[in-house]
Amino acid sequence: MAFRVAFVPGVTPTKWFRTWQERQESLPPSDRVAIEAVPIESLVTGADPLSVLRDDEADVALLRLPVDRSDVGAITLYSEVPVVVVPKDHVITAVDEIDVAELADERMLEVAVGPTGGPDAVELVAAGVGVVVLPKSVARLYGRKDVEARPVTGLPSTEVALVWLTDRQTPLVDEFIGVVRGRTANSSRAADDAERAAIAASGRKPKATDKAKARAAEARAAAAKARPRAKSKAKPPRKPPRPRRPR
Repeated sequence: MAFRVAFVPGVTPTKWFRTWQERQESLPPSDRVAIEAVPIESLVTGADPLSVLRDDEADVALLRLPVDRSDVGAITLYSEVPVVVVPKDHVITAVDEIDVAELADERMLEVAVGPTGGPDAVELVAAGVGVVVLPKSVARLYGRKDVEARPVTGLPSTEVALVWLTDRQTPLVDEFIGVVRGRTANSSRAADDAERAAIAASGRKPKATDKAKARAAEARAAAAKARPRAKSKAKPPRKPPRPRRPR
């Protein structure tokens, strides 16, 4: 069995995969779960971006928003700057960035559906057919020596998020959520223990917000423990009484 993580072009999950593997090595061999990369080859799929989850091809996915959130959980991880990819000798390469309004006279290319859509669009740019706007990481992925990219102002940034189906939120999904959020293995386990204890004490059914509340309480406790204690100020020594003069 492996924990499967899908990701779109331009997203690099290497650091999270490494953290997952390091945590697994601390477990008994029988409890370890390998992590499996599931690359999504197409920048533009022409289909439901959540199909990789709905078709059970992956347990979680690193996708670009927006997606339909009616039955999914999502954590936004970071934003990407849009860039315009132009031929190396294009006038736009003379500036550090360009406003989207200044691209009005350019022939804007669209990325076709399919795994070769992104590289094909950049190849057309290199041939002088037009220019294309892409997330910065994608432009870097498909980069060539005969094209350059410049940031575009006036366009919204692209958000990359970790996404999962709420009806398939297993303990392994929770563990990976902790990895991408930067939680330590101990803090993740402590939060899970606190959540289970609170539910057992109340006698009620677990709610979707229980885990988040428990982890927030654990984080506050850790922060309070790490906060240095204020040192009590020592009282200055009392001055000896002045001797009385004889009358």
